[in-house]
Amino acid sequence: MSKRVTLGLTFLALLLSLLAAPAAAQEDVRGFFEGLPNGYNGGTGALPLTGWVLADSGVRRVVIEVNGVPVGQTVYGHFRPDVLDLFPGYPDSAGAGFTFNLNTTDFENGVHTVTAQVLTNNGTIRTIEGRYEIFFNNNTSTLRPFGEIDIPQRHADLFGTCDLVSSNRIYEPVEGWALDLGVEIGDTGIGYVELLMDGAIVANSRTGCSFNIVTGGLTDCYGLRRLDIERIFPFALNSPSAGFRFVLDVGALIAGSNVSQGFHMLTIRAGDIATNVENIAEIPVNFFCEQNETNPGSFGFIEMPRPGVIVAGDTVIQGWALDIDGINRVEVFVDGIHVGNATYGVDSRPAVANEYPGYPDAAAPVWRLTWDSTSRTDGFHEVEAVAVDDRGASTIIGERTFFTNNGID
Repeated sequence: MSKRVTLGLTFLALLLSLLAAPAAAQEDVRGFFEGLPNGYNGGTGALPLTGWVLADSGVRRVVIEVNGVPVGQTVYGHFRPDVLDLFPGYPDSAGAGFTFNLNTTDFENGVHTVTAQVLTNNGTIRTIEGRYEIFFNNNTSTLRPFGEIDIPQRHADLFGTCDLVSSNRIYEPVEGWALDLGVEIGDTGIGYVELLMDGAIVANSRTGCSFNIVTGGLTDCYGLRRLDIERIFPFALNSPSAGFRFVLDVGALIAGSNVSQGFHMLTIRAGDIATNVENIAEIPVNFFCEQNETNPGSFGFIEMPRPGVIVAGDTVIQGWALDIDGINRVEVFVDGIHVGNATYGVDSRPAVANEYPGYPDAAAPVWRLTWDSTSRTDGFHEVEAVAVDDRGASTIIGERTFFTNNGID
């Protein structure tokens, strides 16, 4: 048989084998674009969009489209325990959620089609289930300031030194961010931010902003750096410097201003350049004299591991803790079992020191423990941090869910 015939038969056999081979399996992509919260079909300014998506090869990015045109990439990787329970085993199951703030002022008023599209790691492109016809309505009167209070939390207990003679003052910051969008020249940006207590103005950023080392730096000011807000609202004029910071001397308010101990309402009011005014955030809090409390609880935060993260081997468990009486130790528990006492004071947190000036240990509030995750079977686990103050009182300062993957059944 000639060489040419042999090559021809070989090629024919290869072609037949390729034709007979089953087609490559299509990648499994699951997800849902939830759109606007509460089923709204219209909006003004920045619209918060949410959803989730999973893919066999993992998710490279999720993009929001308006009228079929991409307008921006979402923030992907938010912990969605509901999705994790339904679809475990995907590469991104522990962080399947995405968020996006859509700037509707970029479009004409009217109805627009909003969709979400996913690109997987192996190149699959697919529009996620969920398609919304949303009415954009923007004008000067409806584009009011918006924002949030980050510190303190709702129903927080705020303490002060009610002895006015004492130089050992305790200060309680009120921090957050404020932004404003506009559709006209001269109608974009925050003009001022005010702190109100029970409806009465306590401070105004335009008239009261100052720098004070004792109160932690810039006090009663707007315009603080907030790069996290810039990432979320890159289209907003003030987003790189959207932060505000007010500082309360709760003890002075109680002792010198006839303010009672107990329940109070803190409100942040912001005014834009076009004179629109809005109460952008409001939280209930409790005021107390530190001297009247038998032993106020500790507080803090677990920084590592991140919620829903998958860890292996030696795992760093870390956070910060403060107490008005000082921190004696931080005890760490995994699944309710004590795994050790963290080393306290291992690092500084300038942001924490600024937020809680006057607290003992504020200069170095970080605690850290290295835990051997191979001591437990793979799967879901919960870490708990308990702070013990110098008077012996214990307070749970944080709980966090994570997963281990060491190949241990």
